[in-house]
Amino acid sequence: MKTHLIDEDLFRRLFDYYETIYEKKIDCYFISHRQIPELLNELSGHKNIQTEKIGESVERKEIYSVVIGKGKTKVLAWSQMHGDEPTATAAIFDLLNFFTANDSFSDLKESILNKLTFHFIPMLNPDGAEKFQRENSFNIDLNRDAARLQSDESQLLYEYAEKIQPDFGFNLHDQNSYYTAGRTNNPTAVSLLAPPMDYVKSINYAREKSMQVIVEIFNTLSIFAPQKIARYKDDHEPRSFGDNFAKKGISTILIESGFYKDDHNKDFVRKLNFIAMLAAFQSIAEKDYEKLNYTVYFEIPENNELLFDLLLRNLTLNHNGRNFTVDIGIKRTKKLDAQTKKFFYKSTIAEIGDLSFFYGIEEYDFRGYEIIADKLLSVDDDADFRLSRNGITEFEIKNGFLNKYVG
Repeated sequence: MKTHLIDEDLFRRLFDYYETIYEKKIDCYFISHRQIPELLNELSGHKNIQTEKIGESVERKEIYSVVIGKGKTKVLAWSQMHGDEPTATAAIFDLLNFFTANDSFSDLKESILNKLTFHFIPMLNPDGAEKFQRENSFNIDLNRDAARLQSDESQLLYEYAEKIQPDFGFNLHDQNSYYTAGRTNNPTAVSLLAPPMDYVKSINYAREKSMQVIVEIFNTLSIFAPQKIARYKDDHEPRSFGDNFAKKGISTILIESGFYKDDHNKDFVRKLNFIAMLAAFQSIAEKDYEKLNYTVYFEIPENNELLFDLLLRNLTLNHNGRNFTVDIGIKRTKKLDAQTKKFFYKSTIAEIGDLSFFYGIEEYDFRGYEIIADKLLSVDDDADFRLSRNGITEFEIKNGFLNKYVG
């Protein structure tokens, strides 16, 4: 069996063409629920697209499906079941623009849409999306609710899958910026997973197909982001939808939008999502994945959590008259202010000690500099902690937060 099968020229042309069709009305930095019906209304006039309200969230916000294609093979793809993970929602609308555009890729689109029928559910968790939080309105993680099905949104996804009986499922997420592709300093731009159905990580025919499609996605994305594509850790999670759908025989593929250096708005990662899904859809439509060796899936480097947003190395810490050499790892969390509806970043000291086996998205060697806990100046939570060797030298560490410094 082959280990790769890519029309590289085709995907390079698609990569360049993307700027023509990406949906400019939404920004994957934040997508409001009200934008979804507005965008669907524009698409509803297209003869090949069917849009439908399929249910409501706990807070009675509408949840929609978009159906396109007329093939026998059914594909279900859902995004933003975690409200603060909007990248793939934007990429879904990019795909819909592509499928409805009049361009030179008509043969590719005709082939895919004649053989596959797509059911997209953009923004499964609109309540969480409005608050820019992972959980739904009563603070449960929808991807840990596939067993009990307590939430309206979880029930909706489960019942929709039961109704259409998809052959393939695409579970679309964002992951944080702290993962690397293998034990390297390369941030993971996209990670991929064929979820296991049990604790021993059995491989049935459905999961084998997922692995084969992922090999195709990996090889395609590696053209554009070499050494930055990874395999998500495959511990079995019996409460998640991916694992439960895999148990039902649905070939499920998890795509996690990660981090690419200097791509803070995730525009490039959004573009990689678009390419990843098109590579998968073409492979499924043409059954090319059947020619691939599924064991290559295990050669994809695994996600490792080895990054900090900021890593300060080799600082001297004086304690009880003794000097210690320490590193400081700082992580930043994107937050939405509930009153102002503006975003800010909250920076936290995640770890102090020997971080020589870790990396920083930004990092500085402070050898010869000492941590001093007096003469401090307060700063706001959303301060930009870009430090330089001639900049910040004094820190206060309190309750795990870097909340003051002297510059």
